[in-house]
Amino acid sequence: MPTLRSLRTSLLLTVLSASALGGASGCGGDPDVAGGGTSGAGGAGTTGGTSGGGANGTGTGTTTTTETGVPCGGVTCLPGQSCANGACACDPGLVTCSTGCFDLAADTLHCGSCDTTCGQGTCQSGHCQCAPSQTDCGSQYGCVDLASSPTSCGQCGHACGAGMCASGECQCAVGEVNCGGQVGCANLSSDPKSCGQCGHDCGAGSCASGQCQCAAGQVQCGQGFCAALASDPANCGQCGHDCNGGTCVSGNCVGGNPCGQGQTSCSGKCTDLSQDRHNCGACGNQCPQNFVCQQSQCVNGG
Repeated sequence: MPTLRSLRTSLLLTVLSASALGGASGCGGDPDVAGGGTSGAGGAGTTGGTSGGGANGTGTGTTTTTETGVPCGGVTCLPGQSCANGACACDPGLVTCSTGCFDLAADTLHCGSCDTTCGQGTCQSGHCQCAPSQTDCGSQYGCVDLASSPTSCGQCGHACGAGMCASGECQCAVGEVNCGGQVGCANLSSDPKSCGQCGHDCGAGSCASGQCQCAAGQVQCGQGFCAALASDPANCGQCGHDCNGGTCVSGNCVGGNPCGQGQTSCSGKCTDLSQDRHNCGACGNQCPQNFVCQQSQCVNGG
């Protein structure tokens, strides 16, 4: 008959054996303990084992997937992208565009390229397919019904503005006129793009009673066009002074060519270095007396 001591020993061995099977091999373990085991496939733990389990208990721990907006390697992934080893990437078969990942073979807003829309049509194998009643108006408009499209009414690109399109003709509301082209219907008394007359643009200003109204810090350039001379690169410092690709800071052009093609600024004055005898070939290069500047070279004028 077994003694009390032998029963205690047998019970202890049973407990130790069960613990070894459930913890060390990764097949069980405490579900509240992160890891489950020490070397197995992850067990029931929340993050897997330390050598066999990654983020989900089955990987290597080097690849993780993030939700949109979560930083990845110092950048933020676009919609549809995943983060792998610190770099954002789209899934296989998708292309990275400026707004996310897209299937260019089937996406109607990104058909064949990131910037091509099919409008009211469908995208098949990267090509827009228009219905019989639709017209292909190119990558900007896609497939449209010229009889009813407010952006292509009667013909591609013919916008109705604030109006609507019926039977291929723009229908303007009371108080509006049809300015045609890409302007369409406009209220000439309040439309800043057609103020007082079709196409009369108020620029940065507003339109009231058919007159352009410039805000504080703006001046009227030309026919009522409002411009902020301190920051407008097309009217920098004065009306019509174009920075030609540069920016305007406190009324001064920064970068670009403020004098335009074929001209160079020398001491604030625009000149043609190919024929200016005071700045021949370079600013400050003065041609000698009786010499003229031809093709940026000083030559004897006789």
